Amino acid sequence: MKNRIRTNLLKWLGIGIFSSSLLLFGTTFAEAQANTDTATAVPPKKLTANELWKHILAHHLTYIQEGHHGPIIYDFQDPNCPYCHVMYTHEAALIKAGKLTVRYVPVAILTPQSPAEAADWLQSPHPLATLKHFESIVGPALRSGDYHNLPKATPTAKTTEDLKHNLEMMRALGFDGTPAMLYRLKNGHIGSIPGMISEKQLSGLLPHLR
Repeated sequence: MKNRIRTNLLKWLGIGIFSSSLLLFGTTFAEAQANTDTATAVPPKKLTANELWKHILAHHLTYIQEGHHGPIIYDFQDPNCPYCHVMYTHEAALIKAGKLTVRYVPVAILTPQSPAEAADWLQSPHPLATLKHFESIVGPALRSGDYHNLPKATPTAKTTEDLKHNLEMMRALGFDGTPAMLYRLKNGHIGSIPGMISEKQLSGLLPHLR
């Protein structure tokens, strides 16, 4: 039943977002800053931005949330993505200041170690603390390419399915790599940023977010 629901969701996303070659996501940061009214395409009739944000993203992604104040963004990341690590540091300062809430959505695509590292986050009794510890030690490993000492766990069947589903959702939303960020503008539209941006750029985006 659960797999059938997920399959239908992915089909719905595909129909809603990509019908008539119209992409809901494709907003550049510059467009979002220049004009929040035209920063994204109008949500397709088959899937409204409100439905996507409140019902699909909130309830059908497996994520780890950090922060409880400010606008919410979704950040797809792989444990072994160096740009994800940099984005994490940019976001951390804004989270600490109470200006941002981030829902980190793990995927595991970059290295053979990625699934076990992501599993360590998701299967921990305290996923956020585990994620924060990982981010505090991953820098040297990313610089050296030596991942052997990073925390790992054997993925359970549930974790494997959750990571697979996160990846399927990420690709259905129009992303092909990490980091990948989704946000909601004050006008209700949803925007996206594929790739890394600076802390200054992220801070500049905040006033436009809902």
